[in-house]
Parts: sequence; C-alpha cells; structure tokens
Amino acid sequence: MLTKLRYAWIAAALTLAIAPSARAGAPDMFYGVNAQTVFDNSSSTWGAQLAAMTAGGIQLVRYDARWQNVEPNAPSGGHHSYNWGQFDSIVTALAQHNLRWYPIIDYSTNWAGVTRGDSNSEVAQNHVADFATYANVFAQRYGRGGAFWKSHSSLPQLPVLQYEIWNEENANLFYHPQANAPEHFADLYMAARAAIKPVDPQAEVVVGGLALGTGGGGVDENTFLQRMVAHRPDMKGNTDAVALHPYQANLVNTEMRIAGFRATVDALLGARVPIEITEVGWASTTTDEQQRADYLAALADQLPRSDCNVTRLIPYSWTSAEQNRSRTDDWFGIFNHNATPKQSGTAFLGSVLNMRGAAAPTTPVYICHPNQPALQPVGPSIRLRYAVGRGHSRLRVRARCPKGCRMRITLLAPRPGAPVRVGHRTTKRFSRHTRTFRFKLTHRLRRRYGTIQLQVTAIGHGGATTTRTRTVRIR
Repeated sequence: MLTKLRYAWIAAALTLAIAPSARAGAPDMFYGVNAQTVFDNSSSTWGAQLAAMTAGGIQLVRYDARWQNVEPNAPSGGHHSYNWGQFDSIVTALAQHNLRWYPIIDYSTNWAGVTRGDSNSEVAQNHVADFATYANVFAQRYGRGGAFWKSHSSLPQLPVLQYEIWNEENANLFYHPQANAPEHFADLYMAARAAIKPVDPQAEVVVGGLALGTGGGGVDENTFLQRMVAHRPDMKGNTDAVALHPYQANLVNTEMRIAGFRATVDALLGARVPIEITEVGWASTTTDEQQRADYLAALADQLPRSDCNVTRLIPYSWTSAEQNRSRTDDWFGIFNHNATPKQSGTAFLGSVLNMRGAAAPTTPVYICHPNQPALQPVGPSIRLRYAVGRGHSRLRVRARCPKGCRMRITLLAPRPGAPVRVGHRTTKRFSRHTRTFRFKLTHRLRRRYGTIQLQVTAIGHGGATTTRTRTVRIR
C-alpha cells in the first residue's frame, strides 16, 4: 500500500510528465495471455485451448523461452549447441491457430549462473556474452525472416516481434542474489538488446516484468528501475518498453500502481517509453470469481484507451494447476482444463472482442493524467438490479448511475472457447435516472446455455468507465 508521502511523490512526478494522449479502441496485438500451464500439459490438449484463445480475440501468447531448455550444456571450444525441438513444436501449434509467441528470454543455466546448478541464479558476469548469444540466435530462428519460418513456409508467418528479457528480476525467487541485481540486470538487458537489434532493428526488447514491493526479497519496481538507469544512463533512448506485474488486491490499487510506475518511467526514460502489463490477475482462492470477472473486464476495456501509454495486457493466466489450495499461484486460471471459460474468462474475452470490434468505445480514460486529483479510476458508480421472468424467457435489467453516465449492456453466452454475444444495448445520452433494458431469452438460447453473463459498463463524463458483470441463470 502506498504511503501519503508516496502519493505526493507520484503526483509531483506526474505533474512534470508529458502525458501521452489516450487512445480509442485497442491496437493490434494489445491482448495476450500467459500460457505456461497450457504447454506443460500433453500436446494433445493444446489445440482446444489455442482455438479458444483465437476465437476470443487473443493474438499473443506469453511463454518462457528458457535458456536452460535449449542449451543445457556449456559451449565447447567456443561452439554452442542448441536443441530447438520443444520450442519448434510450440511455435508450430501457435501459428496453426494464428497466434504469435511473446517469449520471455529468461533465466540462467545450470552452468552459467553464479550458483552452479541453479538456473534461477544471476548470470555470472563471464557468461553474459553467452546469454546475449542465445538471444541473438533465438531471434535468428523465430524472429522476422527467421530460419524456422523459412523452413515452415506453409505455416502462417507470425514471427516474434517482442522479446521480454527475464521475469520478475527484482524478486529473489527468479533472480538471486538481489544485492546488485538492478545493476547487473541492466548490463544483461543492454547486452541482450544489442544482440537482438542487428537481427531485427524493429524488434521490441522489453525490460522483464517487475514485481511489486519487497515481498519477493528484492526492491520495489520504482527503486529497481532507478538503480538500473543510474548504473546504465544509456538506457535512456535505448529502452523499447518496460514490463510490470501490478498484482494488487483490487482494481483501484492496480491502476494506482500503474500510474505510479508511469511517473517513474516518465522521469527516468521518457513518456514515450511504453509500459507492458505482462502479468496481472487475481487468484480465485482469495478473490470472488465475480470480482475477478469485473476487474479483468475493466482492465481490458480501460487500458487500451488510457493515458498511461500501456501497449500490452497479458493476464496471468489462461489455465492454472488448481491442485493445492494453499498455493495461491495454482488458482489464477481464467479457463478450465477442458477449454471452457470460467466467469472471469468470459468477461475478459467479452471486453477483448468488444474493444477489437468496430463499435469499440472511443472515449479516453484518464488513469495517469496529471490533472486528475486522485490517482485512481474515476468511473461512475452503478446501481444494478436484474430479474428473470416468464418461465425464464425474459430478462429485465435496471441500472442507474447516481452521478450520471452513458451505458453499454452486453449479454454473453459462455460458449466453449470464446464467449458469444447474444444481446446488446447502448444509450447515447448521459442520465442520472434508472434505465430499464429488456431482453428476450429464446428457447434455443435457454436450452443451449444454462447461464449467460450480464456485462454492464457505465461511461462517465470524463470518459472513465466502470464495468460490472453478473452470471444469470436462464433455465
């Protein structure tokens, strides 16, 4: 939780920053998902999950390109030996479903870490060049014009365009020791970027997703980046993007942390350097599924048109293990193992499809804007009631914003794969009055789906939005 002093620092930094203008709709390749557990399962299960991603408007799939998996043995006589079999299979499956890999070039190897046999330890200084070489040959294989694509010309040509360097390098779990981690990681990032750019000058090389706070044994995201740039001032002008993992208890705190980090990036690297949200989410063991749905739908709706210069939203995660209830990480999935969506998956993909459609909202959302008195979403409050009547053949929705709003009402059926829109209403005028929306629930709809999801979005005078989702039984 940020202190009052922290709030004041953020506000001052934002006042000095040049805020990028907000956008309407979602640009190409804005949405992705983390799919670590998808590819941990049998390849026979991949197809259904990947098809659901594609149907839901997802374009990017984040998955580790672990160095250890490709080069488990140290080079001999200066000669590197790589085994690409695992990654070739994954890239093939992704391309067959028109999905593009968003790889994490991450972690050390058992032979290159400062602690021998520990692939999560910091890359030893005398092996930084080996890590950079791996990044270079990886780009030569899977990047623009890469060897893989030349030898698989029958596949849709979807080369890697973004390369995220490491994952949560400010957390002891993924990068240890932490004492000089910001300085050493700055050198590693710059070496990897310098190795990738000759292969693809247009490639986006991203500073790996930073965790929040000190709970992971390191320093907070702002201090870590400050130390990186202090050690390597040449990062200014030579950083393509910085990734962030703003895990927080609720949506308000999540967007406040994004706003605070936006101020840090502005001050250190400039307002033009984007932030990429490469992990964010809520565990179903700690957050009600209804709230998970609301939060993810709101992020998908708000971030593409916010003033925070966020260029990627990749929630964690598509599926998760769901085995040990004492392990929070096991319960972040928004889809089930049979490729059907949870309520959170339906809500998230519903917003993705809406934001990628022709009717995407055009009103800017101010989250990081310096003129906002409070660094938090200012979407209008919604009072919502609904009732199903006449033998489940009618749905009546009554909604009101006490301070006035426009509204968008969407009904989503949780079809296996991506949700399908089965009803839609919009209002053109701002109003404080209660509005009533009526939908006919056909016999075919009720027979095919046991539930539908009601998604209500209120748009305030300043353009900020609030989204509420409810699961409605229709039979």
